[in-house]
Amino acid sequence: MKKLNFTVIFLLLLILSSCKTRKIIGSWEFIEVYQGVTITKVDSLKSKKNTSVKGEGILIFNDDSTFNSMDSKGKYRRKGMILKMKYPELKDTTSLKISYINKNYLLLSAIKNDPMTWFYKKVKKE
Repeated sequence: MKKLNFTVIFLLLLILSSCKTRKIIGSWEFIEVYQGVTITKVDSLKSKKNTSVKGEGILIFNDDSTFNSMDSKGKYRRKGMILKMKYPELKDTTSLKISYINKNYLLLSAIKNDPMTWFYKKVKKE
């Protein structure tokens, strides 16, 4: 009986974690980058529109572990809340922390160097 309960719990956790991983797949509109701070909540950001001097852009995460970011393509890997992105033109892999994710919003934070957070909104399908 204990073995059956353990198996059921394990399968539920596996299903829930795979659903969470899938949240990143899709198109995300860049809204703003915040330098000098790591942000973990989106409550005060929800009404923001892109007014960044950094420009506009869409970051797309595909099912096949590839991504498109403006004119660049690469591969990504997600382990828990760490996102590793490999651009072919760069020698090193970029590691970011997923500070917040749900079906509408994504916050990515720098792991190394100065604190920095990128804010994205999910692109709605028309």
